[in-house]
Amino acid sequence: LVSVLSFKRETRGGVFGDCFPPRRSLPAMENVTRTLSETYARVVLPNTVLLALGMGAGAFGNLAVITLYVSRIKDKKGDRYFIPVLASVDCLGCLASGIFYTTDNAFLFVYPSDALCRLLIFLLTFASGFSAHTLLAIALQRYLLICRPFGKQLTLFWRRLSLGVITAVSLGYALPLLGIGGIRHSNSTYLQQTFPSHVCVLSVESSVGTLLYFGLMALLTVANILVTAGLYIPITRAIYRTFSFQKRTNCHKNQEWRSSESRSTQVSHVEVQETRVGGQTRPPAVSPKTETRTITQKTESAEQHQEHTHASKRDRVKAKINLMFFIIILVYIVSYLPTLGILIATYALSDFTWLDLSAEGINIWLFCARFLLLNHVINPVIYGYFDLKFRTEFVKLCCGICRRRKEYSVNSQTT
Repeated sequence: LVSVLSFKRETRGGVFGDCFPPRRSLPAMENVTRTLSETYARVVLPNTVLLALGMGAGAFGNLAVITLYVSRIKDKKGDRYFIPVLASVDCLGCLASGIFYTTDNAFLFVYPSDALCRLLIFLLTFASGFSAHTLLAIALQRYLLICRPFGKQLTLFWRRLSLGVITAVSLGYALPLLGIGGIRHSNSTYLQQTFPSHVCVLSVESSVGTLLYFGLMALLTVANILVTAGLYIPITRAIYRTFSFQKRTNCHKNQEWRSSESRSTQVSHVEVQETRVGGQTRPPAVSPKTETRTITQKTESAEQHQEHTHASKRDRVKAKINLMFFIIILVYIVSYLPTLGILIATYALSDFTWLDLSAEGINIWLFCARFLLLNHVINPVIYGYFDLKFRTEFVKLCCGICRRRKEYSVNSQTT
């Protein structure tokens, strides 16, 4: 997308058309280029602020996820195996994408460093691809656990192997960008005024090979989204059936427990009624067997209810974990749709240039084009909402930090 938008930056003025004077010397043209970049930076300042906030929040949240899931949350069954890995690559994606997009906003036509350009393009491509393929592995794991519970599962060996394959594939299509990407030195034209520009792009030179390369990357991205969505269609149905069944079962079990308690109380009341013999009232006679049977019935009923409560709680935790991964996959798919829409519009509208838009239109266009950053930012919020263990440990961590700060403050004042 960055490469396609870079090709479209040969615009005809738009909101910046008034910045360009008639023909000037080369140093004057360079001044015009810097003036354009500064003007553009002021126009897209709202987008830059959003990017900075998203980058900071995403990096902090993913670092918290890595710390807690690695050091404090035990995962004996492997349900949360991919979460620290996904958080690590999401943290990298937040930093790489955030830095690249903010520098692109600040230096649209005068990008400061070719090495920085190549490195950031490589990192954001690798992080986005790794994250997307990891979500596909998570979708496959949940599909096998939920829809094929008695079939073959992703054991520790297969999980590690899948990460190795994901790393190799992501590096395979990200490494070439270190060679073909960089700063492209060319001329841009606005209202018949031509000036030199230095733009950071995915591909400096246009050729059949680069077009085929980017076409395969786009095809792989779309295929990954479709396969992930296809795996989660049966998972969604299974989650819905699970929640419906649990609701009916809990209601039925609670009714049985209440009726059992009522019958036990009624039997106990009948067996200990007062007896009248020869016109005299005697105290109720309770045999040891009757008393033992009554206590046993109540104890068994309470144990069954407690056992059912524990089993129901375990089922709810499993269902919430499944729902958590479903929301993560859904956010991933939704976050790519605006970006793909921008890509399609860029190709379909050959005479359209997004810099011709108004200031509000440019910010909206960039917001949609970079919406995939949401995929790296939002996951810690989803973990905190659905995973009780993560939420509990996060609160403990924050309370511990606050307590240490208070102790340090008291000690510093006393000394």
